[in-house]
Amino acid sequence: MSTIEKIEASSRSGIGSTASRRLRTEGIVPANLYGHKKGAVSIQISGEVAHHLIKDGTRVVDLELNGEVENALLRDVQWDTFSKHIMHIDFLRVDPNERVQVEVSVVNKGTSPGVLEGGLLDQQLHSLEVECLAVEIPDSIIVKIGKLKIGDSFHVSDLTDLPKGLEVLTPQDAVITSVVEERRAAVADTEDVPGAEPEVINQGSDDAESGDK
Repeated sequence: MSTIEKIEASSRSGIGSTASRRLRTEGIVPANLYGHKKGAVSIQISGEVAHHLIKDGTRVVDLELNGEVENALLRDVQWDTFSKHIMHIDFLRVDPNERVQVEVSVVNKGTSPGVLEGGLLDQQLHSLEVECLAVEIPDSIIVKIGKLKIGDSFHVSDLTDLPKGLEVLTPQDAVITSVVEERRAAVADTEDVPGAEPEVINQGSDDAESGDK
C-alpha cells in the first residue's frame, strides 16, 4: 500500500484551454478537487510533485489548500498524446474510513511451466476493479502464474492472499491471464490485423451500399 503524502496546492483562477496551456509551460499542472458534498475547486500543483506522485504510485494524499488539509484520492490523470506530460489531474475528497472503488494494476509473479515449454503468456486483464478503504488501496494485485501450463487460465476466482477488507468487483469468471500455444497466438494476432479478411469486409460494404439505394 502506498504511503499517504502531503502536497501543497493553490487555487486556480484562470480556466479554459488557454490558461491551462500557460500553466503547463510554467511547469504547473492544472487540477480539480471535488466530492464529499462540497463544490468543485479549480486548483494547481507543481509539475514536479505531480510526476513524483505518479511515479511512486501514490493514490491518497493529504492535500493542503488555503491553509486547510483534506484527504484526497488521485482519481484521474490525463496525459498528452505521447504519455510524457501530465495535462490534468482530478482529486476526489475522501474520508479515511470511506470505501472507494478504484482500478488496481495486476502484476504476474512466478515462472509459468507452460511458457518454459514454448507457450505464450496471454495477458487479458491488466487491472481489476476493487473496493476497499481509501487509505488501504494496494499498489497492485499479485497473480501467481507458477502453475500455469499450456492451455491453463488464471481467473479472478483464483486470486489468493488478497488484502483484508478488499473486495474484487471484476466478475469472478473473468480470465486475467492464460498460457496459449504459440501457433494459436499467431492466428489470433492475424485475426486482429485490419483487412485480414477482405472478402468479409467487402461483402459487408456491398450490402451497406445496396441498402442505401
